[in-house]
Amino acid sequence: MADKKFAGVNGTVNSAEVAEDFAAAQQFDKVKVGKLGVYFKEGFRIRYLSYQDFDRVFIRVNEVDGKLCCGKSTFQYFRLVFVRSGKEFTDVISEDEKAMDDALAQIKAACPEMAIGFVK
Repeated sequence: MADKKFAGVNGTVNSAEVAEDFAAAQQFDKVKVGKLGVYFKEGFRIRYLSYQDFDRVFIRVNEVDGKLCCGKSTFQYFRLVFVRSGKEFTDVISEDEKAMDDALAQIKAACPEMAIGFVK
């Protein structure tokens, strides 16, 4: 199973251990959270972020005002944002708030020392 390649922060990751973790990882909409890290599709690649690759993770809520034929409506989408050295370097977008909340909770369970939440 080591022939599966992942796009890591420092290049391609080709490891049997990471591939097995990916296969066993719990799915939350577009994000999979495993024991070794977080996985998500980015273009045609599967991005792998080990827990050592980021310092903090939080959810950003974006609202969009939509004009419809019969009035207005507000739509929300949620971003799981990853931070390294005080800078946001990648995120995953979803319309499923519960899935993003559950993914954040699973990241905290897998890596208890991880900082969770937004800091100014």
